[in-house]
Amino acid sequence: MKLRIAVCLLAALPARWALGWTYPEHRAITASGIETLDPRNRAALDALWATARAGEPRLCEAADAGDQGPKPACIDLAAWPAIGGDHACSPESMLRVILESDWILRVAGVASRMGAALASSKNEAESTNFRVIGDLGLERTDPEYSTRAGSNNAHFLLPRSVNEPAEYAVQALTGEMNAIAIYVYFHTAALQHAGRTRGADGSEARLALALEMFGLHFLEDAFAAGHIAGSWGKAAERKGTHDYYNQNGLDAESWNGEEEILFGDGYAREADVHRAGRAVAISLSQFVAAGRPDSPETRDVAGVSLPADVSDGTFDVCRAAKMPLWNPPDSLDTVFRDVLLTTPIPFRGPGYAALPRFRAEIGPFLGVASGGAVLWSNEGFTPDSGGGVQGQLDVGVRLGLGLDALLGSNGDGLVFVGAAFISQSRSSGACPQCAGDPLLEQFVPGAPARSGLQFRLRLPFWLIPGDLVLAAPVLAFTDPKTLEKMAITAADGGLIPWQTRIAVGLGDLQVVVGRELGVTLFGYGTKDAFLAAVGPPEDPELIPIAVKSLQWDFPVIEYRPFREYGSRYTFATFVQLGLGFDHPVSAVVVDRPEVPAPRLQTRYLAYLRIFFDGRRYF
Repeated sequence: MKLRIAVCLLAALPARWALGWTYPEHRAITASGIETLDPRNRAALDALWATARAGEPRLCEAADAGDQGPKPACIDLAAWPAIGGDHACSPESMLRVILESDWILRVAGVASRMGAALASSKNEAESTNFRVIGDLGLERTDPEYSTRAGSNNAHFLLPRSVNEPAEYAVQALTGEMNAIAIYVYFHTAALQHAGRTRGADGSEARLALALEMFGLHFLEDAFAAGHIAGSWGKAAERKGTHDYYNQNGLDAESWNGEEEILFGDGYAREADVHRAGRAVAISLSQFVAAGRPDSPETRDVAGVSLPADVSDGTFDVCRAAKMPLWNPPDSLDTVFRDVLLTTPIPFRGPGYAALPRFRAEIGPFLGVASGGAVLWSNEGFTPDSGGGVQGQLDVGVRLGLGLDALLGSNGDGLVFVGAAFISQSRSSGACPQCAGDPLLEQFVPGAPARSGLQFRLRLPFWLIPGDLVLAAPVLAFTDPKTLEKMAITAADGGLIPWQTRIAVGLGDLQVVVGRELGVTLFGYGTKDAFLAAVGPPEDPELIPIAVKSLQWDFPVIEYRPFREYGSRYTFATFVQLGLGFDHPVSAVVVDRPEVPAPRLQTRYLAYLRIFFDGRRYF
């Protein structure tokens, strides 16, 4: 059952990280393109926008209305590419989301807060947290956000095996789903519909704009570093490569020979916005020119036959494995040359001299964990014994699925089972009855020195611990989509996201209540014998007893100050604060089975544990 839950998480993997620029980045890129249009083309775009707005109060008066704050009253044209692809799977569904949904204005508000927070962040830890908060806000506002776009490479550039842009264009249009092909298809459809907007009503203008803006989303994605470099390989390798180059930058070159350093999703610089914005401006210029009857663009697209579902905007880019069959005529070469030559040259795929690649912490692993802990209790096993402090050492192995990087650097979908050997010292607290005899006091602890075998389990949960285990047998067969959403939410920190990992100045911090538990079996392999003081304080009796107990521990807060990750190996240091209890299962008097054992009680514990965790991913 745990495997089924983990598989659900892995199945959702492409959804979140396959998305390109963040909403505020997409909107900024589009706004940059609109603002740099020449006066004639800007006037034509504004006129078409005015026609599209007729009778639609949800649409802003200005095509680029600027940031409207956390409670926007309308959606402007610059936001449409941010919605297309990430919050809708086709131009037609994008229009419905914009005009009819009850959540898209809240999405725009979340994006506004996210953009403002990222702009004001003072360090990388703050930026990471703001991205996570924004992403969680989108997840909880858009009901399909995490499960949308999860089955293909639509947001990525197709790796190239050729060197000429014309040859690559053919390769892109005839290969699997990719960003360039989607842009070419919908831009062509938009040019055709632009010619039909002259004298038409608002619905035709809205469809023409939807086709163009939806295509622009994927043109903009072509400028994101991770979507150039992370377009092939197994999921863990794609994710790791995608994240690395988005954050650290990619030295690239466009087809027209311009050298550029690109960043990506959540790390856009002003140069990235303007670079992609220039391509957007060229595309928009062609689009509005196609609305003029005497323009070259109108002539070039005349008579071009497109697949019907592309032309009417219903083609679903989230689920299709390939683009519809289409043989673009030579007349379109001049239309796309100016735009596509500005895009970065894709890097080569497997079997060629490719870029260095990186692997995320995703997939099955075998690990070791070893460390020490300090435990404190205010009482011992017998009612009148003292508690005190115990030291503990442990070493063990773990088998699990690393899903930490599933949804972002602050996600936690980690699943594992583990076993460890535990050794504990005697408790520092002794028996109050023995206070007059210091020598005797040393031999009458509240809990003995002992060793045992520990088992650990870690599993994310949706609302309450263990709920995915209960839900999976039913939902896996009746409603797998709901189970997938629950699993993603669990990995994001839960329905109430109080268990999301938070970046701090050094490392990260997370509340983990209910995600992990350990149980240690003491006294089952060896006798954990000690002298117990029983009876009245003024005349205690010392009885040697052997105890079997189950010690349960529940981490509450987890701090990870150090982590190093190679291509397949992870080494990290963890500090856990937790609570637990040590419940005696049985007790016998040593070598005197006929004598009844004294009454024992459950000990309640608090602990601080420091350990090293190493994993080898497969």
